[in-house]
Amino acid sequence: MQRPPISPVRASLRPSSACVLLVLAACSAPDWERDADREVAAILADGTRRGLGDREATVARPKSKPAPEAPPAAGADAPAEKPANSSAAPRVLALAEALDTAVRSNRELVAQKESLYQTALGLTGTRYSFSPRLASALGYTFAGSDAGGESHGATWSASVAQVLPFGGEVSVSGSTTFGSAAGNTYSSLAAIHLSQPLLRGAGRDIAWEGLTQAERSLLYAIRNFELFREGFSIDVARRFYDLVQQKQSLENQRRNLEGFVFGRKQAEALFSVGRTNELEVLRARRSELTSQNSLIEAEESLRLAMDRFRIFLGLPEGVHVDVQDEEPKFVPVDYDVDSAVAVALENRLDWLNQKEQLEDARRGVRIAKNGLLPDLALTLDGAVSAPAAGAFEGQELDHTSYGAGLSLSIPLQRVNERNSYRSAQLSLASAERGVAQFEDDLVVSVRSTFRELARREQSLDIQEQLITDQEKNAKIAQLRFEQGDFSNRDLVEAQEALLEARNALIQEKVSYEIARLGLLRDLGILFIDEKGMWKE
Repeated sequence: MQRPPISPVRASLRPSSACVLLVLAACSAPDWERDADREVAAILADGTRRGLGDREATVARPKSKPAPEAPPAAGADAPAEKPANSSAAPRVLALAEALDTAVRSNRELVAQKESLYQTALGLTGTRYSFSPRLASALGYTFAGSDAGGESHGATWSASVAQVLPFGGEVSVSGSTTFGSAAGNTYSSLAAIHLSQPLLRGAGRDIAWEGLTQAERSLLYAIRNFELFREGFSIDVARRFYDLVQQKQSLENQRRNLEGFVFGRKQAEALFSVGRTNELEVLRARRSELTSQNSLIEAEESLRLAMDRFRIFLGLPEGVHVDVQDEEPKFVPVDYDVDSAVAVALENRLDWLNQKEQLEDARRGVRIAKNGLLPDLALTLDGAVSAPAAGAFEGQELDHTSYGAGLSLSIPLQRVNERNSYRSAQLSLASAERGVAQFEDDLVVSVRSTFRELARREQSLDIQEQLITDQEKNAKIAQLRFEQGDFSNRDLVEAQEALLEARNALIQEKVSYEIARLGLLRDLGILFIDEKGMWKE
């Protein structure tokens, strides 16, 4: 069939115009850096919107169970401790300040942010490969010889290529060539090429898998980063409260030492009037020295813990840190357990990742199965060209050519493709087992955390009652010792039991609060602000 004639097209682009465009397109390294940052910022914003959305406003929350009245908040803020001996006054941090500092300068968190940035940056390259790809080139040649005669040549070309929705690719190119070997001549060409697979590699799911997976991987990375932020804030709180606990334990040891000093002086006074024996004095002296040694060890342990906390926060060597005596306040958890389990199965970000990664595995099986098909491809080509002319303006693109092709490759051997397909099937089966295992573990974990919180709440009540009893016991032991009915050993045991009870109460308060925050994270209702503080 004869192709209808094409109207002559006169080229209007001069070589000088191409040079101007080339100069305008040139960018410096800072320009490319800013361009990358802008594109990554837009991708992260869009990915965060899609991956997290308005979770805080729309997230499912467990129902409150019909529980008795919430117990009163346990414990009041302890008095501020005197600054530790140092050459410079320490920087005393409240929990909110410690969280804010850690969010800004903790090295691991910074590394996590950079990793997320790298993931988003990689997506820009993947998106580029699936978007129109522009290219342009400008070349110049010069030739001469001793026999005389010189020639010049120049070529300018430009092209654009695009991946098609169902796996094909189309490209359009154009070029202009100048030569002076046989007089000034110009020639131009414009061409279009299309290739489309019809079996293997055909279909959007197959052809665009690279982009699909890259975008989903970014979604998973954003969720994982949010999970890391939540766990990181809990870790900061745990470290902070551990230091508060150490400080209060140290203060308890100081009070305990004061009691041992008083007991030793009292034993010496009673011995001087013949109301006790020398053995009791020696026992009192030994208890005082032992307590003094324990206090020295505790002070050094606290200094070391403060230094490690400073390093964790990312503060420089010259900064000394201290923490306020800020005990965690008791916040009752009154969620219904069954409702909380259902909420966790709807909200948890890692659970969402698990389910969507199962979809990835299923898609991977379909893609691997497609790889077993024969290669059947359709190609279409068309071009218009201008013969050599003496002037650039005199060219006429009136020479046409076109063609079509169909190629079929029979798969006689598909060992690698067969292995990929079987591997994808096994990966899918593994992913299905992993999802079922994750769901079971999640349910057990949530229920276990509720039991732990209930146990710790009871333990708090027991510890408070135990302290009351031990305070009475210590007072009775003191009176009986003064009356000569108790030995110094009985008094020491009563004072040590009181110290242990006070320290255990602080530990229970911290453990309860950390477990409560962990439960909120597991339910997907722990939200962290920009300064690292959770929202109640």
